[in-house]
Amino acid sequence: MDLKYFLKNLPAFEDFATPHLEALAKHLHVTPHADGQVFIRQGEQGAALYLLLKGAVHITQHDNGGEEYMLRELADGEMFGILSLVDDMPASATCTAKGPGETAALSREAFQALFEDAAPVAHHLQYMIAVQMARDIQEANKRSRAALAR
Repeated sequence: MDLKYFLKNLPAFEDFATPHLEALAKHLHVTPHADGQVFIRQGEQGAALYLLLKGAVHITQHDNGGEEYMLRELADGEMFGILSLVDDMPASATCTAKGPGETAALSREAFQALFEDAAPVAHHLQYMIAVQMARDIQEANKRSRAALAR
């Protein structure tokens, strides 16, 4: 698979120049995964941002009572674990492969190296982290309001 071409066709990266995409592709670690592989576990610090190249991933969360519920299913081209790029941040959900597939992982160390090799891409990922954190806060606020309304 030509990872640079795959990235160029994703909305998150379509506006980046070829050298920046090549730098990002260089820092991504592509690996196959099996059905049931847990990439990130809720409450634990994630190791990487993952780009789903092929397959499906279920994003689930446990509520305070321990009940698990599915937030969504990801498909080819979607990313998960973006908050893993921020030191010491526990994951807000569990990400589990549903069927075999392939992912490209960007570790925290590789993310830091991107600032040297492709600063615009690294800054864009920082923006994506901020957006995800805002969404997580909004969702937590919504759950808190619902709990208080009971």
